[in-house]
Amino acid sequence: MPDEKPAKKTTVANDESKRWRNGRPSNEVIEERANATYAYILEGGTKRQIMQRTSERFNVSLRTAFDDYGRAMDLLREEQSETRADILNQLTALRLALVTKAIKKGQLQSATILLAQLGAAAGELDPITDAAAAPNLSISIEAPGASFTTQENKE
Repeated sequence: MPDEKPAKKTTVANDESKRWRNGRPSNEVIEERANATYAYILEGGTKRQIMQRTSERFNVSLRTAFDDYGRAMDLLREEQSETRADILNQLTALRLALVTKAIKKGQLQSATILLAQLGAAAGELDPITDAAAAPNLSISIEAPGASFTTQENKE
């Protein structure tokens, strides 16, 4: 074997082909990565797994994938806050339909549970509401022959 010099390790500093020359990616590319990351979040997995999938699919660094994960989480939060009222209305409608079906089939236990859930969703079993509706009990004991005055609870 002739004396061969070991191949020089190439880096960004000494290899022109490894340098990024195209500038910042377009907003469409960033949005595409964020949407893909959003889909990965919905499929499940840990944050690190999702970032790794994004990194491999789009050939970006984990740091860039981390930024994409943050954008995807912002999209998820925004979507969930906007649709919360709609989801609650849909749940109420589904519960009412299920109560009707349960009563028609004679499943009174199921109907009772569903009605309790509807009441809880409407705030019927709220501790503050229950406390305001609770009756007040006032007991006063007077000694025979003594004249005591009591204070009445006035509401």
